Amino acid sequence: MKIGVMTHWWSKDNYGQQLQCYAMQKYLRDSGHDAYLIRYNANKDYIPTPIWKKIPKALNPIKLYEFLAYKKRVILNAKDTRNDERKFEDFRAKHIKQSEKVYYYYEDLRAKPPEADIYIVGSDQVWNPSYLPSVERQGRAFFLDFGDQSTKRISYAASFGKEKLDNSFINVITPLLQKFNYVSVREKSGLNICKQCGINNAEWVPDPTMLLEADVYRTLYENEPLKKTDERYCFLYYLGNKCDVSVKTVYAWAKKKNLTVIYVSANSQIDKYKKTYATIPEWIYLLEHAEYVITNSYHCGIFSLIFEKKFGIMPLSGTHVGMNSRFESLFEQLKTGKRFLDSEFSILDKKIDWQSVSKKIQVLRESCKLFEYSIEV
Repeated sequence: MKIGVMTHWWSKDNYGQQLQCYAMQKYLRDSGHDAYLIRYNANKDYIPTPIWKKIPKALNPIKLYEFLAYKKRVILNAKDTRNDERKFEDFRAKHIKQSEKVYYYYEDLRAKPPEADIYIVGSDQVWNPSYLPSVERQGRAFFLDFGDQSTKRISYAASFGKEKLDNSFINVITPLLQKFNYVSVREKSGLNICKQCGINNAEWVPDPTMLLEADVYRTLYENEPLKKTDERYCFLYYLGNKCDVSVKTVYAWAKKKNLTVIYVSANSQIDKYKKTYATIPEWIYLLEHAEYVITNSYHCGIFSLIFEKKFGIMPLSGTHVGMNSRFESLFEQLKTGKRFLDSEFSILDKKIDWQSVSKKIQVLRESCKLFEYSIEV
């Protein structure tokens, strides 16, 4: 089967985004399918927001502050030439088959749709309204409202990134979702949203990064130049979302433990601390060989479980608090108990039954035979 995958792929610093894209394609291609990434760059598909819609946000001091802080981080990050050291484009060129054409506008997808027997959307937060500036553009694109009607449409581990959605968004996506041949979501809370859309048979499935064995990821750093250290260290991977635990607190804890901190940031996180601009192979290596892993990243949490690391999650706060449901789902899927950091960081040394976790991951992988069946039907 020729399969076109719609997902997030364009980041210059988000490692989880790249690895979920890689894992989905690797899994499909190893299963015998001709899978490729549809390079739709949603960030370019933009129509300026009318002034009358901006006024309420501008009058809200909290939203205005968060917006200005975000824009400052984005601008500073764009000027940071060290991002090139991560070599994300090189990784995609080497490991991910991509469409020749880059689709910058939804109209391009409709006018000359990518050829495929099946379209798959997922994983990542492809259905999060906060990441869809226009429901009529990015929204319809990521709900696969393009291409021949005979092409099958499937979602795999798609995430809404929220526990509840506005009725206006539900009304737009309901007829689009009802055209899908198979629907699966990444978070348990997504099942209820699907039911609101009249989809009662949606499935709760593991993120594609969990479909590959640890040894597959190890092959990515074998024979690659790596930044290594003989020091005992904590691996800190921090995305630019507000958290209950600060980076400063992490450094203070590490100092008490006589640990170095290897800090990799993402999503335009800017602060005073020294950072490592790791390539994707280096990121995997550094995570695997750390004494501890601390993160606010969903995918970094998954890789901590795959590589059986002592890890803790920095819970998100403020406008991002709803995204903690991703972690709640992960903890429930693997029965690890909640791994959110408290003020004492005590969760980091709480034991995990790794044999049990390994078995549960294996069961989740095997359950994806249902996904394979849905492709063949």
